[in-house]
Amino acid sequence: MKRICTAQFISVLLFWITTNSEYITTYFSYQGFISEADDVCVFNKLNPLSGSEFVCALYCGRDFLCNAFDECYINGQLACHLRYGKVTNFSTASPSCTHYEIQSEVDCPGGFFLRSAGVCKNNNLALHSPVTMSSVYYHPAYAHQGHGNGSLAVDGSVKSDDEECALTNLDLQPWFIIDLLDQFYVTRVVFVNRKTSEWRLHDLNVTVGTDNITFPCFCGFFQGPGTSHQEINMTCAETCRGRYVRLQITSPSPEHLQLCEVEVFSDCNV
Repeated sequence: MKRICTAQFISVLLFWITTNSEYITTYFSYQGFISEADDVCVFNKLNPLSGSEFVCALYCGRDFLCNAFDECYINGQLACHLRYGKVTNFSTASPSCTHYEIQSEVDCPGGFFLRSAGVCKNNNLALHSPVTMSSVYYHPAYAHQGHGNGSLAVDGSVKSDDEECALTNLDLQPWFIIDLLDQFYVTRVVFVNRKTSEWRLHDLNVTVGTDNITFPCFCGFFQGPGTSHQEINMTCAETCRGRYVRLQITSPSPEHLQLCEVEVFSDCNV
């Protein structure tokens, strides 16, 4: 097996779509050796291929979901495993794959650059993501900060003031949808209840979908009723790949949906 200098970078010229379209260079840096990967972070396997690590880099660079790739030699042939996120279980004993990660020119401290949206993401995929709600509760007390809109639940801060929470009107099966801006393998969802009227949070269904219309993948169900400022840490019943996460009250009578903060996590991000 060939070994590649740890300082080596693979450079791929790509077309980057912005408001002013331009060409940028994407760099992949060598990280280490791993065993043949077969985990949920690998979303595509190109096997076999002729060529070198540059071929793998080209395929990865053309896919906006791809943040890293494994160059694997299986039965003497090159295979590329495209993935997103970072790998930590490096090995020096008879490795079968060499792992490379994209080094973005955009600095995202403590996170990674989501190329499909041109924004930084961190471990909490929901942070500052676009949000839609079945309705937005109106009361004069909310007027100074957006009438309790959904952005308050993805701002990364749980405040003691109930007015700083997202809140719907009295809706039939009210819902709250987060757009993660790309597809991820969602494994865990965390949400925080209000201090007052805490009993309103109940019969909450959490699902994931690839569009914002259908949500076929079931993450979990919170029966409730919630307690004051309760934090619910929900590990998904199954790993759901999707772009949209929906939290919805499923009871048959009109309800208020209230959420002070929502966080979404994947095993495959940094």
